[in-house]
Amino acid sequence: MKAEINQRIVALLDNPEIEAVRVEVRTAFEVYRDAREKDVKIQLEAWDKEERPAPEPGEEPIRFQYAPDEEDQRNDEMYKAFREREKAWKEKVATEQRANLEKKQVILGKLQDLVANEEHIGKMFDAFNTLTEEWNAVGNVPGDQYRALHDQWHKLRDDFFYNVNIYKQLQDHDLQVNLKKKEDLIIQATQLEGVTDLKEKEMLARSYMKAWFDIGPSPRETYQELADTFFGHTRSALDAVKAHYDSIREGFQKNLEIKQSLVEEVRTLLEEEVADSSELPARAEKVKDVQKRWKMVGFAGRKDDQEVWEQFRGVCDLFFQKRDAAFADVRAAQQKVKARKEEIAKEAGELAESKDWKPASDRLIALQKEWKELGSAGHRDENRLWRKFRGACDTFFTARKTVFADRDKEHKENLKKKEALIGEIEAFELSGKHNDDLQSLKAFSTRWAESGHVPRRAFEQIVERYRSAMDTKYDALGAKRSDRSVEAYKNRLQSLVKGEGAEHMARKEERMMRDKMDRLRKRVAQYENNMGIFTGKGAASIMADLQKKIESDNREMDEIRRKLKMLREARQANQEG
Repeated sequence: MKAEINQRIVALLDNPEIEAVRVEVRTAFEVYRDAREKDVKIQLEAWDKEERPAPEPGEEPIRFQYAPDEEDQRNDEMYKAFREREKAWKEKVATEQRANLEKKQVILGKLQDLVANEEHIGKMFDAFNTLTEEWNAVGNVPGDQYRALHDQWHKLRDDFFYNVNIYKQLQDHDLQVNLKKKEDLIIQATQLEGVTDLKEKEMLARSYMKAWFDIGPSPRETYQELADTFFGHTRSALDAVKAHYDSIREGFQKNLEIKQSLVEEVRTLLEEEVADSSELPARAEKVKDVQKRWKMVGFAGRKDDQEVWEQFRGVCDLFFQKRDAAFADVRAAQQKVKARKEEIAKEAGELAESKDWKPASDRLIALQKEWKELGSAGHRDENRLWRKFRGACDTFFTARKTVFADRDKEHKENLKKKEALIGEIEAFELSGKHNDDLQSLKAFSTRWAESGHVPRRAFEQIVERYRSAMDTKYDALGAKRSDRSVEAYKNRLQSLVKGEGAEHMARKEERMMRDKMDRLRKRVAQYENNMGIFTGKGAASIMADLQKKIESDNREMDEIRRKLKMLREARQANQEG
């Protein structure tokens, strides 16, 4: 189709008279532009469907560019040549019309001087005829000067005939002939109302007016009446033509305003900041909707339509360029999110089979939190990665829930055992044999440790009952509290170095005891420093109190050292076993 249009343009441009074909040429170029826009749309749709890799960091995203074909280049070259020819023609016409205007103004000056000053009839007619020939020989003048210029000419011409009493020299027959011609023209002018073709109406009205002015004088007594009648019909016809063209121009103006509003609508979408990339597709649809509405708007006039179209196409191109750049940034960010989520899913998969419940659970919860904070990895990868990650989490937490359910049941049984054991301890009567009674109490401690864990909510209460019962027996036996603490700690070692999460618990226990050792050392150092400060009356009692505190802290540090040694030996034995 584009080739056929170009061939038609070539044929039109072969005409050396550009003014004869320029309207048709412009129409052909507009038809070609519509054909080209269809090609642009086809290329853009194909480009949008293409799979393209995301740009590397710092690399410009790939943007759509229309690829013109040979017919497009050929059309552009012809349009450029046409514009140059048209411009040269317009400049030539404008120059000629300005020169013609000057010539006619000179002729008007001569005619005005002739009417005002010449008295010899013969010379007047010779001069008038010469000026008329000169006037008719001069070509067109600028349109905005035509009416005033010709009105002045005809007025001076009428003044010439009337002022010099030319009608006295004319035969009455000539006046009657002119009268008849004017009456015939009036009849023709009355028929203009029935002419429906506006171009034909305008052409006939102007030709009748030219013929009227060319007829010459008619009897003075009927001149004004005839002129009013004739010009009433012709001007009514021209007014109808003008109203039609005004209506068209008004339609052009409305179309222009609509198109300008569509330009601003796209410009607003272009300039609005996008807080979330997920909004981009919806905004792109809005722009496409505006483009559809644009196609439904009519022509906006030869002068303005191309200009507003270029503005509209420009803001649309900028919008989609901005969208493509934003998508490139989003894809780059999503690639980073994807890489991190793949790492998280892999780590979760490794933790899924872990039986070290507490650290594994804490880590999975931290990974879930990080997953939510990372954002999306893109529609194509997000669901796949989420299924993988969620599957690993579900595997772990389902297994933990099953184990913990069994453990809760076991803990409840252990609680019953410990309650029964506390009853035995409370009912135990010392025999009076220190060593035998001490071994019996140690046996109670061993059974307590071996009875396992209890539900967390009952832990403090049951431990307090146990300690109270044991302290009562130890107090009655007269055993040292530090010995009791160490003995009780022996019973805890089994749960610290064996079973699920034992190594983690053992490290935590060691860290807590060492932290307490550090605090005790600092406190002893502070007490000793204070002992060097207090002197004078009343210092002795303070010094004695500080000394007791130092001895108490030193005993507690000795106890911690013994426990650390026991913990170290138990861990080593467990590792070797």
